[in-house]
Amino acid sequence: MHYFVFKRIKEMVKLFLLIVVEAFTVFCSVSAQEVFSTSVLNRQVKSLKIGVAGDWVADPVITLNGEKQLEISFDVLDQGYSRYLYSIRHCNADWTPSSLSPIEYMTGFQGMEIEDFANSTATTTVYSNYRFYLPNDQVQLRVSGNYAVIVYDEAKPDKPLFVACFFVVESVVSIDAGISSITDIDANKAHQQLEFSVNHKNFPISHPLTDLKLFVYQNNRRDNMVTGLTPFAILSDKLVYAHNRNLIFKAGNEYRRMEFLSNQYNGMHVEDIQFHNPYYHVVLYPDHYRHKMSYQYDQDQNGRFFARCSRCEDPDTEGDYYIVHFTLAENEILGGDVFLNGLFLNNNLNEDSRMVYNRESGQYEKFLLLKEGSYNYQYLFVPQGETVGQTVTIEGDFAQTENEYYIAVYYRPIGTRYDRLIGFAKVNNKMTVF
Repeated sequence: MHYFVFKRIKEMVKLFLLIVVEAFTVFCSVSAQEVFSTSVLNRQVKSLKIGVAGDWVADPVITLNGEKQLEISFDVLDQGYSRYLYSIRHCNADWTPSSLSPIEYMTGFQGMEIEDFANSTATTTVYSNYRFYLPNDQVQLRVSGNYAVIVYDEAKPDKPLFVACFFVVESVVSIDAGISSITDIDANKAHQQLEFSVNHKNFPISHPLTDLKLFVYQNNRRDNMVTGLTPFAILSDKLVYAHNRNLIFKAGNEYRRMEFLSNQYNGMHVEDIQFHNPYYHVVLYPDHYRHKMSYQYDQDQNGRFFARCSRCEDPDTEGDYYIVHFTLAENEILGGDVFLNGLFLNNNLNEDSRMVYNRESGQYEKFLLLKEGSYNYQYLFVPQGETVGQTVTIEGDFAQTENEYYIAVYYRPIGTRYDRLIGFAKVNNKMTVF
């Protein structure tokens, strides 16, 4: 009897050490990335989504010790179960790794297994769908701030499949915000100006200039993220951020939309669907410049995408994958690159999203393997030597454009070791310009 108990304890210790080693290996391999961002690192992974469970349009933001969970789902182009594990990393406000150890920011072990999966059914492209939730019975989060989840194959801990980022907020301050097309540089033309106040009546902030960090995002984009803000006015229980030129954003245009739900008929913005073994190919109508056109309102979803399919009950496993052909039928723009942008590409401006100019056809082209569904996208131009995508060159900038802005407020007084996320707000505008 004692022999079997000892053997069981020995096996548990061995498993624990294995998990620790794997988690350490993953941390070392990903820490080479200076800044964490939601990114797919393996071409077999598709349709990565991170949001709030039960809310298909919610952003990846939850309250510390709250009732809501994050839901992270993804597909792998393979049939059958593979043992995928996840580890969690706490980050600073700028998404660099924080100095906290796992025991300080979470309960439970690193290297937890993803057990919820299902194989695709009746699809031409074979894949498996995986999902997991945070926090859960095994893992709880102790502190607020930015977090990155790293998912990897147990057999290859040094080669992560993807990184998914999310926010955990304490909500001890409130944020009042507004957006105006009457900006400090123009009126009802190409920009939008954000103004907001941080109300901290029940949370004393003695040194706001040194203890606070603020980050502002437009439509979940990182490339034009704004930080380094100082208050316009400091009141006894309120900090006002107004008339700040850093809070003036290019307004952009409404996202373009396309939808393909079946291979039996053409969907929104789809010109043709053909089968070339082993894939169906979805050819979109050619896109053109919109910067010289007048503004037209369209009810977009600010870059989001949703898996959907016709005559199916579960798009997560019944949605098929097609090769989608994007075309920007315009002359080559010298002095930079054109990128396809949207959450289906995690808003990353990299080789996966860079459009290729075809000199024979005289147009920009991009072919992507995408799941049946509805997609928002736009084209951004990035001049050589720069990192911020410009909308003005292709999409145009129109003050009427409906956008979403995210305001994250972090608190880190002298002597503390991490950035507490004490406030988070999302504000969008319904611009009426005369």
